[in-house]
Amino acid sequence: MTQPVSRRLLLLILLVYLLLTIGYGLLNPLFESPDEHWHYFTAQHIADSWELPAVTEDYDEWMSQEAAQPPLYYLLSAVLIAPIDTAGSRAQLMPNPFATLGDASYRTNINRFIHTPAEAWPWHGFAFAAHSLRLFSTLLGLGTLLCIYGSGRLVWPNQPEISLVATALVAFLPQFAFLHSAITNDALIIFLASFALWQILRIWLVGESNGRFLLLGITIGLAILTKTAGILLLVYTVGIVCLLWLKDFNTKGQRDKGTKENLYSLIINLLWILLPALLIGGWLWLRNWQLYGDITATEPFIRLAGGDRGYTLWQVLSESDGLWASLFAIFGWFNLRPPDWVFGLWNGLVVVAVVGFIYGRIKDEDKRTRPERAEGLKIEARPTLQSLILNLNQPWFIAVLLAIWVLGVYAGLVTFMMKTEAAQGRLLFPAILPLALALAYGLSRFRWRWLCITAAGLALATSVYSLFFVIAPAYALPPTITSLPRTAVSLNTPLSDTLTLVGAEIHTQTAVPHATLTLTLYWQSNHQPADPSEFVVEVIGRDDERIANLHSLHGRGLYPDTLWPQGEIVADKFSILIDETAVSPVLAPIFVGLAGDGERIRLGEVKIEPATWPEAANSSAVQIGEGIFVTQATLSTETAVPGDVVTVDVQWQVTQAPGTDFTTLIHLAKPGQPPLATADNQPLSGQYPTRAWQAGEVIDDQYTLVIPDDVENGRYPLWLGMYNSATITRLPLTSNGERQPNDVMLVGYIEVGG
Repeated sequence: MTQPVSRRLLLLILLVYLLLTIGYGLLNPLFESPDEHWHYFTAQHIADSWELPAVTEDYDEWMSQEAAQPPLYYLLSAVLIAPIDTAGSRAQLMPNPFATLGDASYRTNINRFIHTPAEAWPWHGFAFAAHSLRLFSTLLGLGTLLCIYGSGRLVWPNQPEISLVATALVAFLPQFAFLHSAITNDALIIFLASFALWQILRIWLVGESNGRFLLLGITIGLAILTKTAGILLLVYTVGIVCLLWLKDFNTKGQRDKGTKENLYSLIINLLWILLPALLIGGWLWLRNWQLYGDITATEPFIRLAGGDRGYTLWQVLSESDGLWASLFAIFGWFNLRPPDWVFGLWNGLVVVAVVGFIYGRIKDEDKRTRPERAEGLKIEARPTLQSLILNLNQPWFIAVLLAIWVLGVYAGLVTFMMKTEAAQGRLLFPAILPLALALAYGLSRFRWRWLCITAAGLALATSVYSLFFVIAPAYALPPTITSLPRTAVSLNTPLSDTLTLVGAEIHTQTAVPHATLTLTLYWQSNHQPADPSEFVVEVIGRDDERIANLHSLHGRGLYPDTLWPQGEIVADKFSILIDETAVSPVLAPIFVGLAGDGERIRLGEVKIEPATWPEAANSSAVQIGEGIFVTQATLSTETAVPGDVVTVDVQWQVTQAPGTDFTTLIHLAKPGQPPLATADNQPLSGQYPTRAWQAGEVIDDQYTLVIPDDVENGRYPLWLGMYNSATITRLPLTSNGERQPNDVMLVGYIEVGG
C-alpha cells in the first residue's frame, strides 16, 4: 500500500469517527453518560470561581467525587466554557427521582435527568457549554487515534494496513465513540497515555535524545494532573528507560565507556523525565495529602461510594463479565445494553485475532527448515547478562513492553475494584493502544485483506446500530396522537383535576418470571400541573403478592405531564420487569393509579407461566371435556375428624385450550347422596382459570376441604369433576374411554372418626 493511499484511508477513518462520535453526542441526551454532570459542574465551578474544588464532609452533590480528581481536564474545560453564560444551570436541570442506574434489565427510567426544552437546539447557556465540552472529548479521541496509527507505523513501517486496521477498530468501537461523545476526564488520560506510549516506541525504535525524554516527561506530568493512572505511567516509563539503557549497554559505543559514565547517562535520562513530571504534577500529591491524607485522593471516592467494600481478588475477578462487556458497548448509566449479537461480534473478532496470531506463528516456523534451526541452535548452561541484553533487541520484545503496560493498567483497576465498584471497561482504555495493535496484528496474520476490511466494516456496523437502534429509541419521547387507536381499550377515567387516563393497551399477553411486560397508557392533560404527576402500575400475582411494580413519571421517566401539549393524547409505552420470584402459573391482573391515591383502575391481565412446565406425573386415562386430563389426584390424609382440613392435590394436563372458565368439583359424598362437604373452586383458587390454559401445559393444583362438624363417623368417598362456571353443567368425564357416572372420578376415601 502506497503512502498516499494510506493517508487517504486514514483521513476517511478519522472523518467517519468524527461523524459517528458527534452523532453519539447529539442523540445521547446531556448527562446521560456515567458521572457526566459531575464532570461538567466541576469544570463550571472552576470557570465561575477559578478555584480548585475539594471534597469536604459537606460535599457538593453536583460535583461529588470528581471534585477530588486531578484538575487538568477541568482547568482546560473551564477555559473553554468561561466565555459562555451558564448562570442558573443547576436550577434548569431536573433529576429523575426514579432513575434505575446500573441495571440493564429495565427499559423504563434509564434516564438520570428529565430533558427539558432548555437543552434543545439552538443551544445556549449550560447546554451550549456542555456540548462544547463533548466536542472537546471527541477531539481528544481523534488525538488518541492518531497515536494508535503512528505507533503502528513505528512498529510495522512497511505494513501500513495493520496501523489502519488498528485505528479503524478503535474508531468504530461503540464504547470508544460513546465515551468520547461525553464530558469526561477519561478522554484526556486516554490520549495522554497513548501519546506517551507513542513517544516510548519512538525512543525505543528510532533513537533517544534529550528533547524526546523531556517531551515524555512533560506528557507524564500532564497525565499525573489528569488521573491517578498518570502515577502508573510514571513508574512504567522509569522502568522502560532502565530497560532502554540495558538494551543499549552492549552496543559498541556503550561498551567502550566506563561503568560510571554508563550509569551517569542513565541518571541523566531519568532526570529528563522525572524533573518535568514532578514539577508539573508533584504539587498535586502534596495538596492531596494535606486534604485527604492520601496522595492519590482515592479516599473521597471510596468514602462517597459507601466505604471500602473489602473485596478479595476472587470476588473482583467474578465481576469480569461486566468489565469485559463494558469494554465494548454498555451505554447510559450502565443501564443500556445493546443486543447480544453486538458482543458476540466483538468477541468473535478477538477470537479470530488470537487464532490469527497462532496461525502466523505456525507459518513462520514452517518457513524455517530443521537444518537451519539446528545449525543456529546454541545451548547455554544458564542465561548470561549478554544473552538477556540481546533479547531486548529482538522485535518481539516490543510486544512485551506493551503487554506490561496493559497488565499494569489492569492491575491498577483490580486494586481499585477491591475497594469500590469500578468494573467499567472505559477504565482500561488508557491501554487501548497496545490492545488495538495486538488485535490488528492478529487479524493481519492471515494475510487476507478482505478479513481486515470485513472486521472494520462489522465494527462500524455495531457502532451505527448502537447509535440509531439502541441509544436513540431509548431516549425518544412518546408520541402524541389526536384519537385513541382501535386496538386500545377505552377508559376515559379522570385521575386528577389535570389528568385523564384515556385508554390502555396491553402488548404482552404471556410472560415468564424475570421477563418484561409491555403496555401503553394513553393520557391526556387538561391543563399544565404545577408539579409532575407520578403514576403507579402494579401487577398482582398469587395470593395477592405484587409481582411487578412501577412508580414513575410519565414517558418512561422522560416526559412528565408538565411538558405536555394541552389537549393531545400522549401514548406512553413502557415495560415493567416481572419479579424472578413470581409464582407461576397465574393470570395476573394489572392496575394503574396515581401515586398517593389509593384508587386503582384495573387495566386487564397478563398470563405468567413458568419457563418450563413440570413433567406429567402419569400417563392418565381420565379425561374431562375435550382436552383436559387428570394425571394425578391424591389426598393429604385418609383419616380425619370433624373440623380437619384435607388437601386434595391435582395435576392437570392440557391437550386442547378450553377457552372458557371451568370450576373444579370436589365433593365428599356417598354415591347418589347430596354432598356432605364441598371444595369447589376454579383452578389455583381462581388465580389461573381454565380460560388461560393452553395445549402442552401441566398444572399442579390444590384444593382444601374442611370436614364439617356434623359429619357422622364413617368412611366417605371423595369425588372430582369439572363444570362450566356459567351454566353449572358438568363436563363429560371418561376413564379409559368410558364415561363415568355423574361425570366424576373417585379420588379416594376419608375415614371420619370422632
